[in-house]
Amino acid sequence: MKLRLKALLVLVSLFLTAPSAFASSGPISLNMDVPAGQWKAARLRNLPKDAVVAVQIESNGGILVGLLDSTGQGKPDTSRPLFAGRVEKRLSFSVTVAEAGDHYLVLDNRKGSEARAVSVHLHAARSSADQLDAANKMMRVFELQLSRIFVFDPFPIGITSCGTPRAFVDSAGIVLCTEYMHHLYGILENREKTLDILTFSLFHEIGRVLLSKWENPFAGNVEAVDELATVLMVMLNQKGRAEGAADYMVKNPATARSLMKLFPDDHHPLSTKRAKDVLLWANDPNRPLKWQPVLVPHMQTELLRKLKAQPTSWTDLSLVEKELAARDKKA
Repeated sequence: MKLRLKALLVLVSLFLTAPSAFASSGPISLNMDVPAGQWKAARLRNLPKDAVVAVQIESNGGILVGLLDSTGQGKPDTSRPLFAGRVEKRLSFSVTVAEAGDHYLVLDNRKGSEARAVSVHLHAARSSADQLDAANKMMRVFELQLSRIFVFDPFPIGITSCGTPRAFVDSAGIVLCTEYMHHLYGILENREKTLDILTFSLFHEIGRVLLSKWENPFAGNVEAVDELATVLMVMLNQKGRAEGAADYMVKNPATARSLMKLFPDDHHPLSTKRAKDVLLWANDPNRPLKWQPVLVPHMQTELLRKLKAQPTSWTDLSLVEKELAARDKKA
């Protein structure tokens, strides 16, 4: 039994591909000292229309920040900033570029009485309505594949721009935020690791929603949902992705802490503590068996018949046969 993750692979190719101006160098990191009473700007050359610029800033004190268009004379256009805000310690934001051309990230310390040491991490990614529509069509395929495995009231799985770098937006289903993908990739600078973490995040949400649909009392328990997400990934031949996400967080605790501070989401991505549990569950051959009493009653009949004919390492054959007998009796 295998749920193909082609939809997620398409997401990565669509949303984690840098525009030509950044293709050779990938995400950009800058360290800038801005003296009191002065301002500095970094030029972002040749951004294409509809590119999404994800920015993370850390400063040792308060400073104004803005992302600006370019004037006809090749200078920052201060009349209508695409973004304007103030950094105290750290700030994250995303902006969609309305017009192609040069843009400027401006750090303004003109009203400050002390110099500021600022670290900037930038990532630009192509994004358009057509690309978003294509990615959402692929997510419909993902939904269809999931519905062939389990019985549940349908719920949407999609992607949207949320305005903040959170993982998922509240909805009746699962809606992944493009900003989360941009910022996550901008920090990790590795497509495979980004895909590992995105995949676990998606399966965590799938587990949470399924338990809720099935009126399971553990639907709101983060540990139980993490365990189910891990079990589902093992059952669906995605164990490597679960291990990849967890192993990275365990081996990179400083990055894990930075991600937890950056994203205003209690569940995404994994914390180091939760990741250690995921590694244990992923390598426990009895863990999927533990969940069969929860999962088997909600499996599609066609799948149950396949499992009866060709049991897997995690199949509880007695449960499968009992469930099929009960359904045949009702038929």
